[in-house]
Amino acid sequence: MQLKLESGQGTRVILLRHGQSTFNALGLYQGCCDESVLTEVGRKDARITGNFLQEIAFDAVYISSLKRAQETAKEILEVITVQSNAIFTSDKLRENHLPSWEGLAFEYVRETFPELYQIWKQRPHEFWMEIDNQTRFYPALDLYKRVQEFWQEVLPLHIGQTLLVIAHGGTNRALISTALGISPEYYHCFQQSNCGISIVNFADGLLGSGQLEVMNLNYHLNVLRKEEKEESIFLTQRDNTNFI
Repeated sequence: MQLKLESGQGTRVILLRHGQSTFNALGLYQGCCDESVLTEVGRKDARITGNFLQEIAFDAVYISSLKRAQETAKEILEVITVQSNAIFTSDKLRENHLPSWEGLAFEYVRETFPELYQIWKQRPHEFWMEIDNQTRFYPALDLYKRVQEFWQEVLPLHIGQTLLVIAHGGTNRALISTALGISPEYYHCFQQSNCGISIVNFADGLLGSGQLEVMNLNYHLNVLRKEEKEESIFLTQRDNTNFI
């Protein structure tokens, strides 16, 4: 089973969140921390997703510089065909930076910083953390600024083409929001699952023309997992016939 896209004009961007990471599995805030890497489940789902995207002719791939995104890209690029000079790494695609919480458990943060946690969840555009005991840092606003710069730099280079962007849950939410002109106030409204796929079309190839075609598609994981399981059972049964 592969994803098939209808032909159309404009620029099409497929956004992919990385596969399950060690911090995902442990329920920890990741942010820009680069200690988190893919689990075996994450690597397997990335390979499944690569097969799902195999029929699409990508003109370029842009990847976050964080390890979990790079490892996801490695699995996918073993399956899909892209020219090596059309594969790029971008720091602007790094995850939302939450310096005070990175490496902490979700539950611990909720219980230890209840007021800050509520602001982060309900008014992310107003949420800030202190850096160096003096500087206020606004994670959501910083992320939106970064991804807007990414769009402005990349889209003019690929008008009418199909791009794959491999990044993070928060980053992809911000990419969708900036493409559609949605405020950081609604940052938490878009769910992005591990190896979930969202597709944004730009009718004239520029940022102001963004339209959302697909949001967080991930049914391919369950379907292809089932197919792999059935094939594995068949092969095991076939091998067992040698001993009958």
